[in-house]
Amino acid sequence: MNLQRIFPFLKRNLTQDPLLINRIFVSLYIIYNKVYTYNSFISRYIIKNEDKDYKELKEVIAYTDKLQVDKLDLEDMIKLFEFVISPSDRIVTGAIYTPSKIRKRILENCFGNQQDLSSIRVADIACGCGGFLMDVAKYIHKKTGKSYHHIYQENIYGIDIQSFSIERCKILLNLLAISEGESKDFEFNLLNTDTLNFHMKGWNPSFRNFDVVVGNPPYVCGRNMEDGTKEKTKMYDVCNSGSTDLYIPFFQIAAEMLKNDGVLGYITMNTFLKSLNARKLRKFFMDNGFEIKIIDFRGHQIFQGKSTYTCLFFLRKTQTGMLHYYCDEKAELKKQVKFSAIQYSMLDADKGWNLNEYKISNTIESVGIPLAKYCQSRHGIATLSNKTYIFSPIREDDDFFYLETNDVVYSIEREICKDIINSNKLNSDKSLDDMKHKVIFPYQIQEGKAVLIDENHMRRNFPMAFAYLTSQKEVLAGRDKGKGRDYPVWYEYGRTQSLIMPAVKMFFPKIANKPLRCVIVNDPNLWLYNGMAFVGDDERKMKVLQKILESRIFWNYVVANSKPYSSGYYSLNGANIKNFGIPYFTENEENDLLQLQNKDDINEWLCRYYK
Repeated sequence: MNLQRIFPFLKRNLTQDPLLINRIFVSLYIIYNKVYTYNSFISRYIIKNEDKDYKELKEVIAYTDKLQVDKLDLEDMIKLFEFVISPSDRIVTGAIYTPSKIRKRILENCFGNQQDLSSIRVADIACGCGGFLMDVAKYIHKKTGKSYHHIYQENIYGIDIQSFSIERCKILLNLLAISEGESKDFEFNLLNTDTLNFHMKGWNPSFRNFDVVVGNPPYVCGRNMEDGTKEKTKMYDVCNSGSTDLYIPFFQIAAEMLKNDGVLGYITMNTFLKSLNARKLRKFFMDNGFEIKIIDFRGHQIFQGKSTYTCLFFLRKTQTGMLHYYCDEKAELKKQVKFSAIQYSMLDADKGWNLNEYKISNTIESVGIPLAKYCQSRHGIATLSNKTYIFSPIREDDDFFYLETNDVVYSIEREICKDIINSNKLNSDKSLDDMKHKVIFPYQIQEGKAVLIDENHMRRNFPMAFAYLTSQKEVLAGRDKGKGRDYPVWYEYGRTQSLIMPAVKMFFPKIANKPLRCVIVNDPNLWLYNGMAFVGDDERKMKVLQKILESRIFWNYVVANSKPYSSGYYSLNGANIKNFGIPYFTENEENDLLQLQNKDDINEWLCRYYK
């Protein structure tokens, strides 16, 4: 079925009642596949002509007939079940459809060396509606001839926090068996619980000692996790390094569920390779010496319509002290790939793992002093409502800048405004002056600190700016998911970062798709938003750094090791570039470098220091 054509119809017309959704989808499957023999479980979901739900079913059938749909297979059922999960449930649970080619590749790797498939125990600990478990059951059935009745009882296990997902998993597994000639009633090892409860007392003992764990751990970032979930993650060692994401503890849980020499196969976020909140996870892998294989898709987006960057992750619960890495940026999923073998002893859990072009990266990082220690970096200010505070004046005079929003013109006192740039725009052809905007800055600098101007002072000295901000009070209150209402003073910025900026700074973009353009300024009254800057009081040092960061050597390092985004962009956030080595130059060497203007000459000159 061409589901892309039917999804809009379902979105417009389908009920949110999980039971009715299940009944409609099961009935469609039965009709399109001309299934005449089924068990009592499936019969509960079949809508008959005399049922009150028959009208809704007829509407769906009429639409699929209009589209000339001629089939509906089990893969379509998985996609349909995933599609109808509500957006709010997706945010909390991180549910996402895993393409069949990915599931197949994971199973091929996990089952490749398994000797006795008839007795193997396989778990998916965030199983959703059961795509992985369906594939596992089919694989065992095909290889051994074992009945689905016994496979469901003895071989496959699933856990999911949502009861409707467990029910849909049962539906899928029932339909699989029925479609292949087994129509008896089945028993399942499916657990409707929170997998994070694994470290709690009373955990089901049958959900341990697995030969294989497969799946797609939940994609939920720390800011979207419920408070109760955050508390549970604290039970796991891998989560004790800042605000964690939900997928991170699923590595530790899976490893602990495996028997010795057992195998884990995930498709998961690749951010754990370098992110700060995953440094305890990396240490967990290294301390245990697990044999790990990673097929990294880097900037290729596997999940349609999702800005997620993923990898295939395989772990064997045995101590080898080795990690194997392969970069598959086009997601070709070749059966035979040449992994780079890297000893854990060569890696640093705190620094992050730069695995792509490992030897080159390691050489560059061993040079001189890490960039993070050479020069301090700063992110831009964080108002959390840039449209309110940052503007391009439609005109100005000696006393005011004039701001227009929603067809209303406001006058803003010049004294409360600062110049500000978005350094993410630096890789365009715009000049620095053309990138300058104004920012309403409700702070005073006192003894090197930014102090918020109180309301009485604002009313008295900046009445026009205060009147404008008052008109935006509801907008400001909505910042931080409504937490803006709890700010001590309603017009303060959402964050206090970078309110003090040294005079000397070198602006550079936070993401880029080509070698950098950096701009050095010596201006205490120029602020920054969105992008980044290196700051200090030594302008000569900044100029040396500028030569290096604008070089091809630095850009190649970024491409090889930084977090990729779509359209060829790469992240220049601190974690991605902080370990780049800056050579120790003599004064004469610095002079030589600073005299060079041609990019090729600079690259050639720097190569001697990076071997």
